Amino acid sequence: MKLIEGVVSKIFRKSVNVVYLDNLYLSDSLSADKLPELKKKIERGKGSVCLLLKSDNKDDCLDIVTPFQLRMKVWEGKSPVCIGIADSKDSAPDLVETIIRDCLEKYGRAELKEYICSL
Repeated sequence: MKLIEGVVSKIFRKSVNVVYLDNLYLSDSLSADKLPELKKKIERGKGSVCLLLKSDNKDDCLDIVTPFQLRMKVWEGKSPVCIGIADSKDSAPDLVETIIRDCLEKYGRAELKEYICSL
């Protein structure tokens, strides 16, 4: 049992520091009044939601991850910036579509990196 606990502690962290934008994009089924409870769950690596994060990779605009994935050590020392929360993997593309549509309305073109940085 100690071996398993040792391996798990080397791979996963207990909690995550996520920075949330004030005006988060949310799936229709998620309500803003339940957000504080949802954030606590996410930071413990729990929940079936998907987070839309600003990508640290210069080639990407967004990362879509689950709270469980955020517990992995690769995120250690990082504070991912959450721009949206989708209620499931299936609804994450719909939320990305909404972000792209808002970007097109603001700039008239698909300057998604610029739009995300302006949020």
